[in-house]
Amino acid sequence: MKRKHYEVNLEKLKSGKNRVYYTSLSCKIAADLYLPDNFDLDNKYPTIIYTRVGTQVKEQTGATYGEKLSKLGYVFLVFDPINFGDSDAIVKNHETMHNVMPNTTDGISFLRTLQFVDRDRFFGLGICGGAPYICNVALSDARIKAVSTVVGNFDAAGGLFGTYPKEMIDQMLNVAAEAQQHYFETGEYQMASIFAGMPIPLPEDAPKALKDGYGYYFVRKGHEKIPNYIPEYPITNLLYEPSLSFMHQARYFTTPLLVVAGSESMTRDMDREVFESVKGEKEWLELNGASQTDLYDTDKYVDQAVSKIHEFYSKY
Repeated sequence: MKRKHYEVNLEKLKSGKNRVYYTSLSCKIAADLYLPDNFDLDNKYPTIIYTRVGTQVKEQTGATYGEKLSKLGYVFLVFDPINFGDSDAIVKNHETMHNVMPNTTDGISFLRTLQFVDRDRFFGLGICGGAPYICNVALSDARIKAVSTVVGNFDAAGGLFGTYPKEMIDQMLNVAAEAQQHYFETGEYQMASIFAGMPIPLPEDAPKALKDGYGYYFVRKGHEKIPNYIPEYPITNLLYEPSLSFMHQARYFTTPLLVVAGSESMTRDMDREVFESVKGEKEWLELNGASQTDLYDTDKYVDQAVSKIHEFYSKY
C-alpha cells in the first residue's frame, strides 16, 4: 500500500497562512504555507521553499518573507525542521544539517504534490544559516530552478570563530566538550542560552553582532512574542555545526543565484566570496547600511530584498 507522506485539506486552503504537515525521516514536519491573495486551487503559482535562519522557528523571519512574497503571487513554504517548533523532536532545539537538508528535499517533494504549484517555476530562498542549506540542496536537486540568499552565513565555522573574541570561543568550546562528556555518561543534554553564558541584557561593551542578535531574539521576536521560539540549545550544539558550509561547493554551483548582502552584516565578505565563486547566472545586491538582523525583519531593507528577489525569479 502506498504511504501518504503529507497532510493537507485542499478545500480548506485560503489566502495567507495555512498550517500543513509532511513526513521527513519518519518524523512529522509542521510547516506554514503562505498563499497569494485571491488564491484559486485551479491556478498555477510560482513557488518558493524557504530554509530558515539557523535556530529559528517558522514564525520568525520566514513569516516576514512569506507574508510579503505571497502578496506578490508566490506560494511560500516555511517549515520547522526536526527538533524545532511544532515538528517532532528527538533533542529539542538541536540544529543539524543531517535533519534540515532531508527535511528540505522532502518539503520540495511535498510542494510538488499540490495541484496549484507550478513545477516549472519552483525556487529556493535561504537566509543567514539557511543559505548553505538551500544552496547545498539545489546543487544536486534540479527541481529548484533558481535560488536567492539573503545575508548568507555560508561558513558556519567562519561565522562563529571569525565573529566572537577568542576568549569567548575558548569558553564555549570547553563548556561544549564537558557537555558532550556529560551526555555520553548520563544520556542527558545540558541546555544553554544562545549567547553562551553572556549576561542578559548584554553589557555595553558586547560585540555588535551580539547586540544585533539580542535586539532580534530577545526584544523584537523573542519568546514573549513568538512562544514557539526558545532561546536555549543543547550546549553540544555550539549554535551551528562547523561543518555546515557552502564555500567549497560554490565553484560547482550552476543554478541561477541571487545574493543579497548587507553592507554592515557579519556575513558580507563570505557572501561576496560565494558570489564570485559560482559559475552560473548570478546577480548581486548589496543594501547600504543593513546589518544581519536588519534583513530579518526591518521593512526598510526587507522590502528592497523582496523586490529584487521577485524581479530575479521572474526571469526563470
